[in-house]
Amino acid sequence: MKPSLLILSLIFMCFSFSSEAQIMKKLKDAAGRGVSRAVEKKVESEMEKLAQRQLEKVFKDVYGPSGMPGVDINKILEGINADVAVADSYEFTGFSVIEVTGIDEKGESMEPTIMRSFLSEDAMIIGMEVENEESKKANNKIILIYDLERNASIILLESEGEKSRMAYGIDLNKIEEGIEVEDPDSENYEVSFRKTGNTKTIMGYTCEEFETEDEDGIATYWVTEHPIKGKNTFWGESNPYLAARMQDQKNVNFKDLPKGNMMELHYKSKKDKSIMAMNVIELNDDFKQIFSMSDYPNVFAGMQEK
Repeated sequence: MKPSLLILSLIFMCFSFSSEAQIMKKLKDAAGRGVSRAVEKKVESEMEKLAQRQLEKVFKDVYGPSGMPGVDINKILEGINADVAVADSYEFTGFSVIEVTGIDEKGESMEPTIMRSFLSEDAMIIGMEVENEESKKANNKIILIYDLERNASIILLESEGEKSRMAYGIDLNKIEEGIEVEDPDSENYEVSFRKTGNTKTIMGYTCEEFETEDEDGIATYWVTEHPIKGKNTFWGESNPYLAARMQDQKNVNFKDLPKGNMMELHYKSKKDKSIMAMNVIELNDDFKQIFSMSDYPNVFAGMQEK
């Protein structure tokens, strides 16, 4: 499996949020002065450009100026648009803490990232909190929520004692179109998950080892033997995007996707020195959290009032 398909799931977690925090503050100041609708449109356009620049930076940081093999970045960016409607609140029933570490293509260590992936009873809601050195230094708290029913990506930001919210529409169909699917009839096409027969216990759950290998690299996954019942995370089989989009007949490279929840992932490139590891380091399936959107003012709200 190409590392692009592994990294794609992390794209929306890897933004640099310091610039967003500054722009949110400017937007709220502008809203307080009662700027015109024309200015609002301009600001929304600039926010879209900002998101696109951040995505482009992620791709370049991971794969260099030449881009990501098998991925059309322009189509990916077409799947992102301006502010959208969101629910009144989002409820989660627990969380898992995931540590992402690695070595880049030059053999240098990458900055570790900690993600808190929220558990939910609603298969259409995915949430996570991202922590890296940049966010810690700025004393920022960043919550990402994906509302798949509304095709919305929501950023909740807590900075300097203030809370803000910004939401983007995401078109999963267009994003999927940006991923090149290899011809299954191709002589070199062979991507599947192989169960090794090895097992181990992680966080009290019996996990099975799966491997996949192609010309680009080798990936090893440790997946719970059974899904964590009634709990939805980005990494589980209940993710409707993975289930509906990546396991259908057209996407045969995901037909053997393991059915449990991923607890560890280890990837090693065959073409350079890059290595990536994702490990669940904490799991709490009984921790209720509710994020009320009324607590996080929409940065565009003041400008939308006439």
